[in-house]
Amino acid sequence: MSLSIFLGPRFRAIVRDYPKPVRAEIGQAINNIQSSLGHPHLHAGLAIRKLAKNCFELRVGLHLRLVFKSDADSILFVFAGTHDEVQRFLKSL
Repeated sequence: MSLSIFLGPRFRAIVRDYPKPVRAEIGQAINNIQSSLGHPHLHAGLAIRKLAKNCFELRVGLHLRLVFKSDADSILFVFAGTHDEVQRFLKSL
């Protein structure tokens, strides 16, 4: 079974403003999560943290976090930012 990945409009707008090397890191992290989720030993090293019910954070480097919502067969990336920006985003939900 393949995991479907979706990039929400807000996520795409935020990522569009990052420099090309950072966008490449984000793309690699998304590829890694798509191939690893569902295999606990593989995704253990991906720096994924549960934030709320079906809402998770994926760290990309030291300062960047990607927020996604997950269900049985898909992932929707909804936000990208620093730790503080993610905290403010979560309060707005």
